Amino acid sequence: MKLYRTAEGPLVLIGEREYLLEESWDSLLAHDHLARHLEQSVSTRAARSPGAIEDVQMLPLVDSQEVWAAGVTYFRSRDARMEESKAAGGGNFYDRVYDADRPELFLKATALRVVGTGEKVSIREDSQWNVPEPELTLVIGSGGRISGYTIGNDMSSRDIEGENPLYLPQAKVYDRACALGPCIFVTDETLPKETKISID
Repeated sequence: MKLYRTAEGPLVLIGEREYLLEESWDSLLAHDHLARHLEQSVSTRAARSPGAIEDVQMLPLVDSQEVWAAGVTYFRSRDARMEESKAAGGGNFYDRVYDADRPELFLKATALRVVGTGEKVSIREDSQWNVPEPELTLVIGSGGRISGYTIGNDMSSRDIEGENPLYLPQAKVYDRACALGPCIFVTDETLPKETKISID
């Protein structure tokens, strides 16, 4: 099932059936068993007219939540970061974190810095090399359980990070540097390894 955040409230799409919920977004995302909760919530509601979702205003998929990111998660990414930061003496940082037990985690955005589907992202004026980075994004409940997935765009100023790895917050965290959506794919199942994501 798919969960959208709209100006009218949370909207659940199951097949072609659409259900508008009255629960707050924060309350929904706190559930560790979100799929089960949504199934129970819609079981007592009448579905809306099919296609009504096309007429509602979509909102970013965060309200008071934070967006955290994990870095150096791909082998190719490790090699590229090592090459870019070699001149600054930070090349081996990326090699060490790639194989470490503790992952590289960093705060990507607070809710006010996140944009939704179709909205424009920003780039830094003081950077000459800004790149979009499609990311698999996990929705995690208050108990630490994965309850859904969406697509993220982790805008990055690669030349700033390459100049010095300690500049990572400046390269990654700024207004409208994070896009999420269009919806949360809510499931209790782990996504297949061959799952692909892309951004246009």
